[in-house]
Amino acid sequence: MKNNIIKIIILLLSLSIIPGCSKGDDNTVSEAAEKVVDAMFTAPNPKLFTSETATVIGEGISEKEQSEQKEEIEKNWEDLLGKYFEMGRLEYFISTYGQQFLFEADSEEKEIYVKEIELVDQTDTSETVLVKYMDGEKEKEEKIYFQYDQGGLIRDVYPLRN
Repeated sequence: MKNNIIKIIILLLSLSIIPGCSKGDDNTVSEAAEKVVDAMFTAPNPKLFTSETATVIGEGISEKEQSEQKEEIEKNWEDLLGKYFEMGRLEYFISTYGQQFLFEADSEEKEIYVKEIELVDQTDTSETVLVKYMDGEKEKEEKIYFQYDQGGLIRDVYPLRN
């Protein structure tokens, strides 16, 4: 009888712990989303963006130098975030929204950084976060949507514009 009571207590305790481990129940931003947001909203960051790689070839940098810098930046993105993305999706992200805020900060010669990240919505295959960040002297907000595959890898990331 005593052994059965102990087994029941252990079972109940283990069942109460399991729901806290699921992705959607803890109301916290995932590690993947947090890392991606930090990369998107921290500038200047010459490891992830330089204006030389975004300029027309011949304007202050040779084609070879530009290609080498671009490869180095792509490698840095891969090292930083590659494990969070589906195969081939990191490259798409970098070419679309990944460097958008870094480019804007660079072109306006200002610093940006994350102040706070809040979870807005989360399902088994998506997450929306509210990013509060400093853009020079101004505090701004941006909602970022993350779509995940069944394995938990990022399939897509993009800002939700009003």
